[in-house]
Parts: sequence; C-alpha cells; structure tokens
Amino acid sequence: MLVNFAERFTPRAHEISIDGFVLLFTLVVSLGTGIVFGLLPALGSDRNLAGALKENSRTTAGAMRHRARSLLVVAQVALSFMLLIGAGLMLRSLVKLQAVNPGFNPESVLTMRVSSNWSRHATTEQYRDFMLRLLERVKAQPGVLSAALGSTYPLNANSIRFGPFSQTFEIESRPQESGAPPLTADTRTVTPDYFETIRLPLVKGRAFVENDNDKAPLVAIINQTLARQYWGDEDPIDRRVSFDRGEHWLKIVGIVGDVKQYGLDHEPTAELYTPHAQNPGVGQLLVRTATAPMAMAQMLRQTVYDVDPETAVDNVQTLERVRDESLASPRVTALLLGLFAALAMVITAAGIAGVMALTVTQRTHEIGVRMALGATSRNVILMVVRQGMTLVGVGLAAGAVGAFLLARMMSSLLFAVKPGDPLTFIAVAAVLVAVAMMACLLPARRVTTIDPMLALRAE
Repeated sequence: MLVNFAERFTPRAHEISIDGFVLLFTLVVSLGTGIVFGLLPALGSDRNLAGALKENSRTTAGAMRHRARSLLVVAQVALSFMLLIGAGLMLRSLVKLQAVNPGFNPESVLTMRVSSNWSRHATTEQYRDFMLRLLERVKAQPGVLSAALGSTYPLNANSIRFGPFSQTFEIESRPQESGAPPLTADTRTVTPDYFETIRLPLVKGRAFVENDNDKAPLVAIINQTLARQYWGDEDPIDRRVSFDRGEHWLKIVGIVGDVKQYGLDHEPTAELYTPHAQNPGVGQLLVRTATAPMAMAQMLRQTVYDVDPETAVDNVQTLERVRDESLASPRVTALLLGLFAALAMVITAAGIAGVMALTVTQRTHEIGVRMALGATSRNVILMVVRQGMTLVGVGLAAGAVGAFLLARMMSSLLFAVKPGDPLTFIAVAAVLVAVAMMACLLPARRVTTIDPMLALRAE
C-alpha cells in the first residue's frame, strides 16, 4: 500500500521493498511491547490472596495503578503532539514551497534529451549544424508554439544532483584584487528561443538572435543575480567578460530574470547564458505546445528520428512534472508524517476514552452517592472531563518541549517556517484538545445514564 501510495509522487517508488532487518526489528519490538505491557497488570496485582478476597472488587484502583494509567495517557498525548507538530511544520513548508515562483512558466512545455551519434557528427560544426537543423524541423510541426535547445533546463534532477556548472571569469578593465575570491558564473548554452519557450522574462537589453552565430562577435546574457553580485548598481550591458584570461571576450547584451535552477528551496545562482551557434553544447529539447504536451511526445520523437534515425531520445517529460518531482521528497515526508500523526492521534483518543471509561466504572458507587446527594449530571460530567483534560494539559506541556526539540532537529527540512512557528503549535494544540475533549465526553456521558439507587448498590 505504501509503495502504491509513493508512486503518486515519485517514479522511484519501485525501489521501495520490505527490508528483512527492519521487519525483524519491528516484530521484536511489537512482541516485546505486547509481552511487557501485558504482564504489567499481573506483576502489579495484590499477591496477598486473603487480603484481596476481603477487599471489594469494585473499589477504586490503588494510587500506584492510577498514576501508571495517568502517566500512559500523558505520554500518549505528548508523543502525539510531537508527531502532529512535525507533520504540521512539514505541511506548512510544503505549502510555502508550492507557492514559490520558480522564475519560469512550466505549463505546456515538453522536454526530452536528444543524444546524437557522435560518429556521424564528429566535429563541432557538424554537431552544431545538426542540432540547429533538428530544431527547425521541430518548429515546423503543427501544435508547436515555440521550441529551443539548451544544455539543461530548470530543476533538472541531474543538475540538482551534481550542482552548478561554475566557471571562473574576469571582467574587462577590472583587475582582480590580490587574495579576493574568483568571479564565478553558472554557465549554460541555449538557442535564441529558449527564454520565450520557458517564459523566462527579459529584464533589460536583448535576447539572442539568429545572427549571433560563429561569424559574429561573442555575446552573453546574464541573470539578475549575477548582475547584482558583480555590478551592483552599475549597468552591465555592453560590458565584456572572459573565461579564458582575455583570449576571447563575450559582450553582455541582455539581462534575464532569476530561475530556481536547483530547487524551489534554493536561492538562484549567478548565471551566464551563451548562444549554441557560438558555443555548441546543447542536449535538451524544450517545446511549448498548443495542446497537452505528452500527447505530442510521440510525434516529436518521430520528428527527431526523421532528421537522424540514429539519434537517441529519452527522458521525455513535461516541465510541470519536473517541477512536481522536485517537490516529491518534502511532499512524501509531509504526507507520511501526517499519516503517522493521525494514527497516533486516534490511538491517543482511544487511550483517553479507555482510561476515562475505566475510571467512570470504578467510581460508579462514588458517582451514585454524589447524584443521590443532589449533584446534577452536568456537575458529574464536568468532574470527569476535568480529570481527563488535566492529564491532556500535562501531556501537552511535556509534548511542547519535545516538539520544540524535534522541530529544531527538522530545521534543515523546513522552508520559510521557523521550528517554533507559533501558528503551527497553536493549531495543533487546538486540534489535539478538541479530539481529547471528545474522547473524555464519550465515557462522561455514560454518567448521566446511571441510576443513583443502582449505583449505591454497586459495592
């Protein structure tokens, strides 16, 4: 069931299997728990048989047993509160992550990896011309609004795994100070329609054009982070940079917006784009479609084969799926924590209801006396509920301390949410109090059905 559940969020669900050591550990813990807690009542029973026979079987349990039951209820509430806080914090983080603007529009964009036969396109020129020819054929297909090639695409799982492709560079007429950290940029290669295809806004200057080829001066486009990091309030347009110590200079012709390339919870890196015609090195085809992207996948795959049947096409998916997949880990964590927290809350409610039901049963005679002396049903219900909610209050206090420590340990998993987020703590406490109140009311309502005369004869 968990594997089927996980398949909704990640294609790696097939890697999940039952681990023998984990299964053995779970069996040992389960059997050990059952044996220990099953024997506790027997071990704590009165060993003086004659004295036990003289005692009334319906009297209230001893103070030690009462404290033990109360302690178990407090522990249940505390642990449930901790799990609910963990689930609540992860859920809030997930909501905030989903609301993050990735810097591009992934809707209706299909991406696929295109790997050419290097023996057929051995030189840089052959490879460049082949990819441009393939791109033109794709653009001519019906239903294609725009298409582009790139060395990668936003939120690419491989890029996230290996990190930025950073290269050092220098700025013309700006000598590097001795001991200063080198200037670095995350470089990527694209074709002119790349920014339009993924709806990456042009902030200043111009985008690449077809004339930015191997015969034209070298150009580059940077993102806002790089412009702000190395130029501050200066205008970087028409400034030149070099990645080979001044042998070749690239003129900056435009500035584009920032993209969350390596995760929605990561800050944008300083990026520099170069045109494929001047710096061949693309392998990802991105197509914005007028219809459902996956419905056109087979047609676009065949288009690639028509240009060169020996070209490999794989990793076909939509950018929307790529974006969703980037959230798979926090989403599964939040949902599983929520599932376990809900189970813990049900167990806690059952434990509170069970203890209070036992208490009501054991105090039947006392309750009968109270009602015979004039106590109303409302008075007795409040007495029972107050006793149960006192335990819940102690459990919440203990759980709050544990929850805060747990949240501090989870801080690396949280996004835009503080470990001690007051809204989460208040909301979870309110939910747990409401559930506990219902668990106390169910056995307390039984009090109203007790006949005082029968209760007096309960001894």
